Amino acid sequence: MRVMVTGATGYVAAHSVKALLDAGHKVRLLVRNPDKAKTVLGALGIRGRLDCMRGDMTDEASVLEALAGCQAVLHSAGVVSTDRRRHDEMLYANPRGVELVVGHAARLGLDPIVYVSSVAALLDPERDELSADLPPGTLQSGYARSKAAAETQARKWQDEGAPVVIVYPGSVTGPAAGPMLGEAAHGLAEHVKFGALVSADAAWSLIDARDLGRIHASLMVKGKGPRRYMCGGHYVRMEEMARHLQRITGRDFKILPLPGSVLRGLGRMSDAIARVLPLHSVFTEEAMICFTQQPPTDDRAVLEELGIRYRPIEQTLRAALRAARAAGLLGDEHIGKLASTRRQARKGEES
Repeated sequence: MRVMVTGATGYVAAHSVKALLDAGHKVRLLVRNPDKAKTVLGALGIRGRLDCMRGDMTDEASVLEALAGCQAVLHSAGVVSTDRRRHDEMLYANPRGVELVVGHAARLGLDPIVYVSSVAALLDPERDELSADLPPGTLQSGYARSKAAAETQARKWQDEGAPVVIVYPGSVTGPAAGPMLGEAAHGLAEHVKFGALVSADAAWSLIDARDLGRIHASLMVKGKGPRRYMCGGHYVRMEEMARHLQRITGRDFKILPLPGSVLRGLGRMSDAIARVLPLHSVFTEEAMICFTQQPPTDDRAVLEELGIRYRPIEQTLRAALRAARAAGLLGDEHIGKLASTRRQARKGEES
């Protein structure tokens, strides 16, 4: 089928476009910058003429033009930022994008209509586990509130019977898509560069971008109706992460004795400073809540119903560290023995 895709210049959708094409689908891309789309997708081995339409998810005319002649939708575009100065932009753009892309696709009868939400949309630190049937979460950042508002809209169409499929990925990482690494790779690189993990009271939900792309491609089946899938990926606590990184790099990684409550308090201090000074930092209270209090996710529907098997976490971490090294975020001294395997792989490609 022909799938209209938003957000293809971003990290997640780029890998999903590759998965859709590999599965035999055709794609039409709604992007603000077609040249960037060609660069990002070309780095993933996607060659030839791309069906790109210049436009924005918040512009009704361009959305309708992109939907014409398509049978399905993958709506992955969104404004993502921890910058307080962009809160109003996110609160407008993300719900508006769902209103136009998902809403018009439902009115036009496209099937399926896949909307890429986020674990953040449902995150509630009081829960023991996050499942796809939970109500919108309680976090109050501009991004989380915008995703919760978009979630409410998408579920409204589901309740009306539209074939809207919502997926909730965790932190997405793995190999680069050209210049795009994904936010998780940046955070991982900071810890590897520092050589330590800041707290035992923390965990990451990590899903490989290639696995998420396979999930999106597997959902492109008509007639299944409205569905929701939690796909947080691997839930990795810091003790386990330290062991993975040690095996991959050969370096020792300590875990600092900072309680999660201290990190959340430092996040509140950072927020207070940002209210009076032009400080842009990812070290916010909400970021620390996500880092220290996010429960594991219930991904059984992805594993059992869709038959997706997540690749081993160390394979994903190796790809993310190689991408961070290639982008200049890390040096060979940071990735240790992974640097020698990287050089050997490059020699093999050249020979």
